[in-house]
Amino acid sequence: MIQRPGPLVLPQRYIIASLFIAAMLLLFAVVQAPRPVSAGGVTAVESPAVMNLGGFESLAEFRLVDGWVPRFQGTLDPDQPDAWPFEGGFGTPWEPASPYLADQGLALNGPGGRSEVVLWRGLEWRHYRFDAPLCSARLDPAKGNHLLVTLQMGAARFETRLLEVPEGRVLWSAQSGPWSRFSWDGRAVLIGFFEPTEGRADPRLLLSVLPCEGEPGEPTLAPWDEPGMVAAPRGIATRPELLSEDGRDLPGARVELPWHPGDRIWLTLAGQLWHGGAQGWTAWNLEDGRWRRRAGGSGVLNAHPPRRMALTQAGPEDGMIRLTSPVGRVEWTEVAPEVQPWPAWDAAWVWMDNGAFDAWDQRWSESPLPPERQRQTLFASYRSEWRAAQGLRASVKGWLPRGPEIALRESHGTAWVWVGDRVLLVRLVEVERVRILRKLLR
Repeated sequence: MIQRPGPLVLPQRYIIASLFIAAMLLLFAVVQAPRPVSAGGVTAVESPAVMNLGGFESLAEFRLVDGWVPRFQGTLDPDQPDAWPFEGGFGTPWEPASPYLADQGLALNGPGGRSEVVLWRGLEWRHYRFDAPLCSARLDPAKGNHLLVTLQMGAARFETRLLEVPEGRVLWSAQSGPWSRFSWDGRAVLIGFFEPTEGRADPRLLLSVLPCEGEPGEPTLAPWDEPGMVAAPRGIATRPELLSEDGRDLPGARVELPWHPGDRIWLTLAGQLWHGGAQGWTAWNLEDGRWRRRAGGSGVLNAHPPRRMALTQAGPEDGMIRLTSPVGRVEWTEVAPEVQPWPAWDAAWVWMDNGAFDAWDQRWSESPLPPERQRQTLFASYRSEWRAAQGLRASVKGWLPRGPEIALRESHGTAWVWVGDRVLLVRLVEVERVRILRKLLR
C-alpha cells in the first residue's frame, strides 16, 4: 500500500519572518510611491492622461431636438475678422464668444429663428428662450450671475440684453452690433456698431459701456477735448447731435473711434478702454460717466491678457523698442532687448510674468503647463457615440463631419462633448495641467 505524505508544516519562526518582511515592503511602498522616480520613488507622480482615462464621468446630458445646434448666427466682432473655433479656447473674457458657456451651459440656435440658452443649475436644465437667432452669448467671468446675449432682430438689426441668472430677469436691453463682451473684470459690458458714413469718409465705430450693476445713467459722448492732446480725427462725432438716430438712442457712456482694418479694442476694466491700430493708439478712462483720453501716441498696441498691455514703437537709430504697461493705468516700462520677440496678437493667448500659452499648446518663453492630452482622448472615447448619432440623424454628418466636437473648460475641470444628437458635460481627469489652470484662470 502506498502511503501518502502528510501536510507540510512550516516552523512558526519562518511564518513570522515572512509576515514581517511583507509588512516592511508595504510600508516602503506607501512612503515611496507618491515620490517621482527621479527622487527615488517607485512610480511617477502622475501617469500620462491617456493611461488614466478608462472612462469619463458624465455630469449632465442635454438631448438636442433635431434642427437645434450649439452654433451662433451672424457673429462678427469688429476686431476679430478670422474665424474662431466653435469650441473656443480657455473661455476667457477677451476671447470671442463660444456657444459653450464655461461649465454651466449651451447657447443653441434652432429652426424658425428661435434660440435659447440652457444652463445646468441645481441638477436640472434651466431654459432662457428667445424669438430671434443668437449672435453671441456669454456668462460674466466674475460670478456667473449675468447672462449677456446679442440677438439678430432683422437683416441688419441687432439687440443686446443683460439677464440676471438664474431668475432670467432682463436688466437692460439696447440696440447694438452683432457682438457684445464683458470687461475682463466682469463689471461692465461693451457694445457698439459702425455709424453710417457718407462718401469716402473713414469708418467710425461707436462704442458704449454699460454697467452690470446699477442703472446706466444719462448717456454721454466723449468730447475729444483733453488739454495737450491732438484734436479729434476728421469726421468723429464729439456732440450727440452729430450722431445718427440710432447713435443718439444708444444708452451708456459712448465714444466714437476712427476705425481701420486691423484695429483692435480692449475693455480691460470697467473704466479702462484701449484702442490700437495703424494710426496709433489711445487709452481712455471713464471719469464722471464720460470717456476721457488718458494717453495716446504712435506705435503698435497689443494686449498681453490678463496682465498687461504691450507697445512696439520706433526707437533711436532706426531701431524698435518694446514697452509694457499695467492694464489699469498708463505706465510704460521698456522691455530688455534680449527678451525674445513676442508672438503675433491672438485672443487665444494667456500671459503670465515670464511666458504665455494657449489652449492649443502654443508656448512663448517659459510655461508652467504640462502638455494637453485630454482633448484627443475625449475625441477617441466618444467617437463611437458620434457614429451612432450619424445613423440616427442625417444632419450630424453636416455639422460634425470628422467626429465629436470637444470644448475643454480646463479651469473648471470639465469638458463639453457634442456627439451629434446630444451634448454631454463630463468631468476631466484631475491632472497637474488642470490644477495649474484652475489657479491661473480663476
